[in-house]
Amino acid sequence: MIPAFVAENAMFQCRYAGPAGGPRYEQWREEFGRRWLSADFEPADGADICSEFRGTEHSFLGLCTMRGTPLQAIRRDDVPERTRDCLYLIVASASAIHTRQRGRANDLGLGEMALMSAGEPARVTQINRGSRWSIRIPRKLLHEVCRDFDAKVALPVTASGELTKLLLHQVETAHRFGPRLGAEANHAMAQHILDLAVLCLGTDKDSAHAAIQRGLAAARLDAIKADVLRRLAAPELCLDWLAARHHLSARYVQLLFERGGTSFTGFVLEQRLREAYRLLREPSQRWRKVSDIASAAGFHDLSYFNRAFKARYGATPREIRASRIAADRDDQVLCPGVPLAP
Repeated sequence: MIPAFVAENAMFQCRYAGPAGGPRYEQWREEFGRRWLSADFEPADGADICSEFRGTEHSFLGLCTMRGTPLQAIRRDDVPERTRDCLYLIVASASAIHTRQRGRANDLGLGEMALMSAGEPARVTQINRGSRWSIRIPRKLLHEVCRDFDAKVALPVTASGELTKLLLHQVETAHRFGPRLGAEANHAMAQHILDLAVLCLGTDKDSAHAAIQRGLAAARLDAIKADVLRRLAAPELCLDWLAARHHLSARYVQLLFERGGTSFTGFVLEQRLREAYRLLREPSQRWRKVSDIASAAGFHDLSYFNRAFKARYGATPREIRASRIAADRDDQVLCPGVPLAP
């Protein structure tokens, strides 16, 4: 039964394992209420609670993931003023969820979501061991882009599989990298997530057009880039193949990259060169031939690889590897008690 709290760079973390009562439980519950939303917790299966919350702030938007054993959260009346006028979009990302508010009960399967009001009694139950995401959105901002949102509170949100997948990808990316970024980048990430949330909720034509041009386009580009990074060495990686994987036209994918200040070919080449550079400087990879490393990074023409690498880094692959080995040996001279990496 050990609570832990971390709060730095707009992040917070709360962990607890034990019964739903006692000083440590109260400490954990109060910290969560101060950071996210005031609630009481009860185990939904068994006698104890085992749960962890991780949250991040991004400009006007808040994100929180909860994972652990089945758990029921009941909203308390002492909701902090700063969160009372907010909406929470609950996403059943890796656990089935049951929600109740305004007399409406919903069973949410994986990937489904519901909009909840922080200023009204509510109950959210995680049905099985797993996790869920919550997105905290100020009521005023949501009203500006989705004027009829109040009619959607406490009802299931019907969204396409693509939108849900892109929303979760953007949320996870913001949660992971946002605390390392500056205010401007975090504001842009928050805006993109809000755009995707609005498209999931449904809105008027003008707001939907703005959200598609801004948030949806950015989310698609991020998802495509992530797909490229996972498949750098794939021989089939090309514009048409990638566009088909994402159910988009090749021209639209080209436009997404152009809006991002590059091209599909330029992005792939840069990422492959970076991967080759990383492998060449990695001590554990010294046993591999340069040709093997080139292939592992997605280059299947060694002559082309050597030319492109030297143009990018001003040295040949072998020279980069040799410089790293020499640097390691210099470190060994300065620190004779530390063995060289293999």
